[in-house]
Amino acid sequence: MSRRAASVTIVETLGDDLVLLSIRPNGVIVTATKLQYGLSGSELVRLAALRRVDIERGRIVVLNEAATGDVLLNEALASMSAGRQPPTARAWVARHRGPLVRRYLDRLAAAGTIQLARRKALGFIPVDGWTILDAGRMAAARARLDAIAHGTGDLGMPEFALAGLATAIGLPLLIYRGRDGSAARRRIADAARGSRSAAEMSKAVSAAADGAPDAATRAAADAASRAAADAVRAAADAAVRAATDAAVQASIDAATQAAISAATEAAHHAANSAAHDASGGGGHAGGHH
Repeated sequence: MSRRAASVTIVETLGDDLVLLSIRPNGVIVTATKLQYGLSGSELVRLAALRRVDIERGRIVVLNEAATGDVLLNEALASMSAGRQPPTARAWVARHRGPLVRRYLDRLAAAGTIQLARRKALGFIPVDGWTILDAGRMAAARARLDAIAHGTGDLGMPEFALAGLATAIGLPLLIYRGRDGSAARRRIADAARGSRSAAEMSKAVSAAADGAPDAATRAAADAASRAAADAVRAAADAAVRAATDAAVQASIDAATQAAISAATEAAHHAANSAAHDASGGGGHAGGHH
């Protein structure tokens, strides 16, 4: 598969890959609280790659409202133009959009990739678990992240998006564990910061600017044509980069805030329980005689 084809695949499968990589060997999705923000971020990246949206001064501007061929992506696009003014990327990614994670799971189940399996935690608490049916599809998702983690491929915008969104929802710590996984986590963190992709962008822009003057006579036309095409691609890549930067940062912000809120709520609940126990149950004992 060519580099460009591989990059297109990463963009197209970005949301589904995040879901599959979130399913642990026991079938539980431990990133569930954060995953919805990663999925929203992936939709923003995909819409930018399709040139349906752009980012201007931090706000999402819809360029083309035509159907994308993906129901979930269509709904995301429609929600971006529903307000009186374009939403900021941060506000849109953080917006609650119903059971988004479950809809992705149901779609993967309908495709025969995964299957719902009802399980019991601690022997009596019912929980939803997911069994991987399509091992090849799961392996492909893992291979895309492994290529970043182990430095086995060149990095561009799609890889930057995958690394950034995976980091936002906490996947590197789950997949590349302990001391043995530290180098892999570091490479993903580097990619999430966009350092390598920024260097690649610089080379693409330089090629677009410098390619034509070096050509001579009959070859000048071909060089100018290639330079123009490179310039168009560089402009498109710059737009996708802006959307990717915004999507990743918005997903990290939203996921972090969700984690803080969950921790605060848990602490508040624990404090209330302790106070209740200290007061002897609030004086309700024996209320059912």
